[in-house]
Amino acid sequence: MENYLRVRGMHDILPGEVSKWYFIERVLTETVNIYGYKEIRTPIVESRSLFERSIGSESDIVSKEIYAFKDRKGRDIALRPEGTASVVRAFIESGMSTEKRVFRLYYYGPMFRYDRPQKGRYRQFYQFGVELLGGKDPFFDGEVVVMLHTIAKKLKIPKPYFLVNTLGCPQCKERYSGIIKDYFSKKVDHLCNDCKKRITSAPLRILDCKNSGCKKMVSDAPVISDLLCNDCQEHFKKFEEYIKVNNVPYKIDFHLVRGLDYYTRTVFELYVEGEENALAAGGRYDTLVQQLGGPDIPAVGFAIGMERIVNLIEYNTPAKPFFYLACIGEIAKLKGAAIINKLREEGIIIETDYEIESLRAHLKTANKTGARWCIIIGEDEIKKNEMIVKDMLTGKQLDISLDDYINKTKELLKC
Repeated sequence: MENYLRVRGMHDILPGEVSKWYFIERVLTETVNIYGYKEIRTPIVESRSLFERSIGSESDIVSKEIYAFKDRKGRDIALRPEGTASVVRAFIESGMSTEKRVFRLYYYGPMFRYDRPQKGRYRQFYQFGVELLGGKDPFFDGEVVVMLHTIAKKLKIPKPYFLVNTLGCPQCKERYSGIIKDYFSKKVDHLCNDCKKRITSAPLRILDCKNSGCKKMVSDAPVISDLLCNDCQEHFKKFEEYIKVNNVPYKIDFHLVRGLDYYTRTVFELYVEGEENALAAGGRYDTLVQQLGGPDIPAVGFAIGMERIVNLIEYNTPAKPFFYLACIGEIAKLKGAAIINKLREEGIIIETDYEIESLRAHLKTANKTGARWCIIIGEDEIKKNEMIVKDMLTGKQLDISLDDYINKTKELLKC
């Protein structure tokens, strides 16, 4: 018989890990709710062209990593590789984009990229992201970064800090792209094969290359700060003022560009000292809504890589005390079926195994499950109209009347 294994690059989140995920998810949602964000849920499946248009058809994500296929009608479909494009598509399609106000939205779910699997990076991975649509003021950029910093503090992430930069408005970005193209055209023989192609298709992506040889050349590349128009300089200055006054630790990285085509002006990444990969990243994308067919609406947001957060933080699950029910004999089994469901209706956690017949096997199972108390019911107990409750830690037993077992079990939980 064939043994079925996980598809390469995928991962299971087992019961022992899920509690840590719940904790992180709760911190994330509670924090963004305080800032006024509302959840939006979009499909996992979208038109491939949505990501070609938003991320860039020549980007690594679309050209190398996207999970794409044709459906039965021959339409080009893709599993979403990131969340922003889907949120913007829904924002336009639903008519929200016609309302003249700021929208604060958040999303959470699985994304898919055919990337090389490694620690904290999978082909199906989870992202939690926020999108603030309709706000152009640089203080909105600052607010988003402060919110992400607040999340990092609540999760007790050790020594978080941000790398920040500005890509300028579309005009500044285009000028800078031309200068970067000229700079690397003179060094083309020393570039990796991917970056040789990027010189003509997307020169700024060379600055984001992870190849060690390319990274050495990037360190001496021109910086955009020398080219910014007055508006872009003022925007970045006010953004810095906002995060400074809120005590956000940051460094300016003048070569930080991010790997997605839609970013303009502010970009940022969240790091932990000693870690090579970013935990979260984002920036401003003032032209994306219009590119996807909507009005001219500015926006800013970020996405958090959940697996990297999960691997980084320490979390010990506080164990909730619970009961185990041991029914001996068919009559007791039927009586126990009513009791166990009455207790569950009262919110009391209780387990049982209907196939075990002996008391010894029941007690062994109760120990394995980690139950604090074992409720024992046999024919003798039914005749006496009572149950036995055994403390699995101390071994002590007490008799409880079946007329008052709900209140008595609640009292035990308070001890």
